[in-house]
Amino acid sequence: MTATEEVPKTYAEATTRQDQDEWKKAIASELKSLIANKTWKLVPKPAHQRPIGCRWVFALKRDEKGQVVRYKAPLVAKGYHSQRHGIDYEETHSPVAYLNSIRAMLAKCSAEGMEIEQCDVDTAFLYGKLEEEIYMELPEGLRELLELAEAEGEDDVVCMLLQSLYGLKQASRVWNETIDKHLKSMGFEPADADPCVYTRGEGEDECIVCLYVDDMLIASRQKAVIASVKAGIAEKFRIKDLGRARFILGIEIDYDMERRTLGISQKAYTESIIKKFGQENAKPCLTPLEPGGQLTKADEPQTEEDKAKMKSKPYRSLVGGLMYLACGTRPDISVAVAKLSRFLENPGEKHWDAGIKVVRYLLKTKDVGIVYYGLLGTQLEAYSDADWAGNRDDRRSVSGMLLMLCGAPVVWRSTFQKTVALSSTEAEYMALSDCVKECVWMRRLLKDIGAE
Repeated sequence: MTATEEVPKTYAEATTRQDQDEWKKAIASELKSLIANKTWKLVPKPAHQRPIGCRWVFALKRDEKGQVVRYKAPLVAKGYHSQRHGIDYEETHSPVAYLNSIRAMLAKCSAEGMEIEQCDVDTAFLYGKLEEEIYMELPEGLRELLELAEAEGEDDVVCMLLQSLYGLKQASRVWNETIDKHLKSMGFEPADADPCVYTRGEGEDECIVCLYVDDMLIASRQKAVIASVKAGIAEKFRIKDLGRARFILGIEIDYDMERRTLGISQKAYTESIIKKFGQENAKPCLTPLEPGGQLTKADEPQTEEDKAKMKSKPYRSLVGGLMYLACGTRPDISVAVAKLSRFLENPGEKHWDAGIKVVRYLLKTKDVGIVYYGLLGTQLEAYSDADWAGNRDDRRSVSGMLLMLCGAPVVWRSTFQKTVALSSTEAEYMALSDCVKECVWMRRLLKDIGAE
């Protein structure tokens, strides 16, 4: 399946461009799902309450090679600017699995030869029931699908929401409460260290579920156990069975059970960054930062002319793209990204050049990832270090930490310390303290998933 690189921004654009048939199918599929799920009922427009708006958001789902596998058109309520706290919603927080937890789970699976499969829930947010009374304008395309008479007038009929919908402030929380309740009814217990990692059973019957919104990794020593878990989830939710885990959250998974090795990487994502910033034909760099190079506030633009010049450069987008790589599978660029992140408010030419240098480093190392060697076991190793007074602007020190399982990183961090250390010893102790706190958390997680 092929598609143009840019996705449409509006319903009108999606239904008039070259690949309009694919987008129309996605829109119709979404509307039919919403109707079948009884997400709303059509009612006369209430006099006492103003309905919130809605819009289509278009996206392309890609596989681990970056190829388009599905056109997506979720309908999103415009709750972000029209919902009122205490009237239309209460609590909004919803947890997701930490990337550290996902990596620890994958390391355990490689060490114990566990099967890892994946599934996601179709239109997940639509399964949660709303407690609040919320009205929404008719979505574009609904009138044509239902063949509503034009005489009824679009302003006379609205949707009274019965189920949660993407875009509502409480939607993510309502969905999490719904799936959490169902997993617990299946005998799963959430881990103390991460409420989105669930465990059930022991030995051959042991099963781990890692939940990230509507994506799930399911691990067990027996495929039959995984199949039964998927069947249990499918009893209440419509799911896509994606088989063996190969790609989640932009991270590619390469698992060799015979050799007990599991690799994670982000090659397709890395290539998209290289292409986005026009560095495909650039000269590769050997390091992400200049040896001994310093980035300071003195390099920020001082004149209005310099500031105007920098406005044309997508510095925030550059750092944001690099940050997800640094958090996912590339600890080797975490120091560089941490330094670049200090200048998001007022970046200068030197900061931009430093960011592009990281992209050129990725050009040379786009195949690099993390490999867990299961035969090395899940003995936790931890390292900490500090760069005393490394910040030239305020002389704060830099803390660095690295936690390893199966011979490869599961947790890493490079951050500026909150207070100024008076000596290198003091800086080292601050870094060590942060590292130990992370070790305590990781040991709790490993105990929860039976890997300690």
